[in-house]
Amino acid sequence: MGLTHSSHYSHVSHVRSVATFNEKVIVSPYEDIYPRLDIIDFYDNETYQPQFDLLIQGYQALKERPYEDMRSYYQVSGIHGLPYSAYDGVTGSNPYKSSDFSEGRWGGYCNHGNVLFPSWHRPYMLLIENLLINEAKQIALQYPSRQRKKYIDAAKQLRHPYWDWADEKAAKGVPEVFLISTLEINTPNGKKNVSNPLRNYILPTNLSVPLEKGQNPTDKPNYHIPNMTYNPYTPKGYPTIRHPNSNYDDQYDWLNRNFSVYVPSVLRPGLYQMYHISNYLHFSNHIVTSNDQEMPESNPGHPDPDPKLNLGYAHFASIETTHDGLHLIAGGLGGHMSYVDITAFDPLFWFHHVNVDRLFALWQGAFPDSWIPQNINGNGTYTQGMNYSINEYTDLEPFRKSKSEFWSSSDVRNITKLGYTYLECEKFRGKDSKELQNYLLELYKPDPYYGTRFFVKVTIERGKLVGPYAIRVFVDLPSANAATPVTSPHFAGFVAMWQSTLKHTNNSLVVGTVDITAAMVKLGIRTEQHGYLNDVNSTTGLLKPTSLFNIDTDINIVPIMMNGCEVSPKNAGVTLVQVFSFKHDKVDKNFLVESSGEFHAFKKF
Repeated sequence: MGLTHSSHYSHVSHVRSVATFNEKVIVSPYEDIYPRLDIIDFYDNETYQPQFDLLIQGYQALKERPYEDMRSYYQVSGIHGLPYSAYDGVTGSNPYKSSDFSEGRWGGYCNHGNVLFPSWHRPYMLLIENLLINEAKQIALQYPSRQRKKYIDAAKQLRHPYWDWADEKAAKGVPEVFLISTLEINTPNGKKNVSNPLRNYILPTNLSVPLEKGQNPTDKPNYHIPNMTYNPYTPKGYPTIRHPNSNYDDQYDWLNRNFSVYVPSVLRPGLYQMYHISNYLHFSNHIVTSNDQEMPESNPGHPDPDPKLNLGYAHFASIETTHDGLHLIAGGLGGHMSYVDITAFDPLFWFHHVNVDRLFALWQGAFPDSWIPQNINGNGTYTQGMNYSINEYTDLEPFRKSKSEFWSSSDVRNITKLGYTYLECEKFRGKDSKELQNYLLELYKPDPYYGTRFFVKVTIERGKLVGPYAIRVFVDLPSANAATPVTSPHFAGFVAMWQSTLKHTNNSLVVGTVDITAAMVKLGIRTEQHGYLNDVNSTTGLLKPTSLFNIDTDINIVPIMMNGCEVSPKNAGVTLVQVFSFKHDKVDKNFLVESSGEFHAFKKF
């Protein structure tokens, strides 16, 4: 028998032990500005070797702290979701109660599905970076005198690296620094092979609750992916996992194979679309609501055959939408990265989210005048009730800038004031923002270029299913199902529904788009604009059948749960599928021209 939601909560909402180790945790800016670097440049590079040595030892030091310590890896990871309890005593004005779980209130601190998604994660990354640097400074002092100054300087310059998972190199797979078991680094006691703290995290206490027999790591070698009613259970002494097999081992071949497919079909097209969006509301998160006056039902230059059917941008991909996709790709079926409540325990989370912060900072540079509007947090957080009004001055709890004050989005708008930057931000500082936007579109352009790009836009009602799932889009394959491989030429991409195990009750919608152009070209489906002389039968005057876009047969929607089971589009919350196209600018091919949008077809579910 499965556990009820109420019993599930009673197991996971245990009160964190009160930290007696130190004072309140303050997230502090740095006096000097240094860049956060790409992990691929940072790893195994002699220039940054001292910083890398300290990063690895810093992560290990955080993991070795008693897990009740608010500066431990366990406690900082637990801010995001489970164990749904107070971090550093921060309960807010509307403290979370066990009864809130059944009503749909989110019990973690993180903001998802609202305008604070990018800005809330900024001080979160600053917190883990602060703690790592503090550890690094202490470790640097332990080096022999002939090396000590070099390591003290390295600790001062250390900033948390990012992993650019949409770079063309990412199609080759996840960098080995996240996969290998040991690393050779220079420690205060000389060169040593050390256990790699970036590969996984071994839980010091139980995370979530035991599930039915066969769905727990302790059931290996007969482990199988849990049902979606609950988060996977990780017992004390077991590691975080990516794409687990029946023996609860990582399947890195599957992990890397997924990146070879999804980098060109999901991640790069997602960022390419995102850097066309100049409005912060549309850029920041994946939620739209039909009664939200700040998310108009139609937009100038975007075709709208029926205002009741179309919400938001036609070529819409928020930073959160693409971010969601990365979580599902990296975690895979049953992996920690795939679940909102437990994702931050996988060390890969931090490198992913520092990259999200980088993408956010670069978007700010391209659109410096757009910022956070008044909005609603529908599902709440550990400190905010449901439908809580939020804006740029809302406290980003639990991140303190002093013992009595919390950081706000307004406080963290300028990253240089926090003491870090990114090399690309510095390269374009003081230049025309259009230059930066052009650079970003060139950096993440889907290859190859086509004069016209086609998009399938999927509108999904939240709350139809619990837990994360993916809505795969196939082109011209009516028989597509859960068993159809994503390596098929018919596969175009997916929209991630990355949500917790909560039922969502606020009638919000998620909108995602899939660029189907490359799949159309592979399959020989025309992408050029229709022409009268070629497409119209000269005798009957009717459009030739080969030129019609039949959405019932040409666009095939396959929702897939994390355990591999298929769900009907309607049961997955899909309410509407639309097909649009946009032309590239003839002068500057990086840009899609909004006013060129053409509507082709729609289907309601």
